[in-house]
Amino acid sequence: MRRARTEGIPLGRIGGVPVTLSWSWFLIAAVTVLLYTPVLMEAYPRLGALNYAASLGFALTLALSVLLHELAHAWTGRAFGWPTSRIVLSLLGGHTHFGEVRSTPWASAAVSLAGPAVNLALGLAGWVLLRTGEPSPTLGWVLLDLTTWANLIVGVFNVLPGLPLDGGRVVEALVWAVTGREQRGTVVAAWTGRLLAAGLVAGAALTGLWRQPVALVLVVLVAGFMWQGAGASLRAAAVLARVHGVSAATLAEPAVAVPSSASLAHADRLVTDHLARAAGGAVPHVLALDPDRRVLGLLVPAAADAVPAGRRAETPLTSVLQQLPADAVLDAGLREEALLRAVAAREYPHYVVTGPGGVLVGVLRSAVLERLLAG
Repeated sequence: MRRARTEGIPLGRIGGVPVTLSWSWFLIAAVTVLLYTPVLMEAYPRLGALNYAASLGFALTLALSVLLHELAHAWTGRAFGWPTSRIVLSLLGGHTHFGEVRSTPWASAAVSLAGPAVNLALGLAGWVLLRTGEPSPTLGWVLLDLTTWANLIVGVFNVLPGLPLDGGRVVEALVWAVTGREQRGTVVAAWTGRLLAAGLVAGAALTGLWRQPVALVLVVLVAGFMWQGAGASLRAAAVLARVHGVSAATLAEPAVAVPSSASLAHADRLVTDHLARAAGGAVPHVLALDPDRRVLGLLVPAAADAVPAGRRAETPLTSVLQQLPADAVLDAGLREEALLRAVAAREYPHYVVTGPGGVLVGVLRSAVLERLLAG
């Protein structure tokens, strides 16, 4: 049997958060060693071949700095009740994956700023250490110098006001707080991010920085990352625009609850009573409940229609049911992005929508949500 390709190398759990080192990280490590070693050879000729170790060490300390950056996001998110599924260290940094989140603008801003704050703190601590002694062309001093400036640059760069940078999340949160629309904040911050990406390329062209191989590679990688990340945010904003004001309750279709011990004929009578009270309307879904009022399954209309009228009184409801997983339940208050995340996390064709106290609200078909997203 062919084994599934993994996302990277699992590094275990740190502070309760699973961490994975993406395969793409090895590419950026190799690029760092190949392109940055000649620069170090020229700056620190007395180190000789140790400059290769300095380049590799720089890639490793930078990965550690990125890990601390992402852990700050994860732990701050936890303080706001955000479940953290994993951290992935990748080609141009890292990413913290959160689960279902009911966020606010200020929580989003706080979680976003926590990462750059760690980098700036590391950079300032390194700067203080470097100033306590005389410059020395030793491997340790060179690594400290490189890591210090890298953290300062990463910290400042990440607070620039454009997605997908952390500073872009702050812009998104501010616009969200003012307008009440997260989608509008995302659009503004994404276009700001694209302007920053274009400005980075234009700056490299105007200053002649593109003539330096290391600088050219970095500019292309970072600008491409920002442009693509901003584009992904714009696509996400377009989806959010389609579900603005939508909740699990508004998309739920009517349903009636029937004891699982009942017959198909009994379910027919409850459906008829519902239609009479609703003055026609849509035919409700039929949900079978066990004695503890837990949903066992959903009646399959085609299977029920195949049972002749004379046999419906003796046909148990359980014989025409489609089983529903225990977690195929959505809170009626889930709205917009939170609703999309909840559905994406499970990917079932049907969900039971419940209100306060587990009161049945209806059934949400994923096909209805998919049609809405498709416009």
